[in-house]
Amino acid sequence: MSLNLPTCPTGCGSYLVDVDFDFCDPEVHFGEIDHIYLKARDGSDLLDWESLTVWNTRLALDPTSDLDAIIDLHVIGDQPPAETEELEISLGRKIQTPSTHVLNIEIDDVTATNYTLMRWLECNLVVDMWFSAGDVLFGGNPGIEANIMLKHQIERGQKSIHKIVGTIKWESKFSPPRTTNPMA
Repeated sequence: MSLNLPTCPTGCGSYLVDVDFDFCDPEVHFGEIDHIYLKARDGSDLLDWESLTVWNTRLALDPTSDLDAIIDLHVIGDQPPAETEELEISLGRKIQTPSTHVLNIEIDDVTATNYTLMRWLECNLVVDMWFSAGDVLFGGNPGIEANIMLKHQIERGQKSIHKIVGTIKWESKFSPPRTTNPMA
């Protein structure tokens, strides 16, 4: 997971951070998850995840021979709120467990190569992952260490299409860092 983590208060004290609302010009983002970017765990972190040059260089590498290569999955996806449990510990104190984050994705371009990737991921690999939703990119320089489960789906109906569907999961106390998507 990213090293760009919030610094939490220590002890029993607390403080708040600044907020930014604009009634006349609110910042909103539209769209679903559209790209999943994957890299082998043994590859090196990105030097600057906000740089289009860095991304283009990594995306141009051959993933079959270079651990630093990043592959781009074109997906339809969503991210429900992360699930966290609240536990009561001694003296009635309450703590939160690390959150389970999930992306639900579909790949509708089921080429032989994409089908082979799905089968490869059935090896239960852990990968580094970034994801985008339009003009927003999530993951930080190291990406998100995640488990991916993809399966082939054939629905009933003459006009239904085959899909590769599945989930990407990871656990973290914090949501991943985000930035403006340099590839949008």
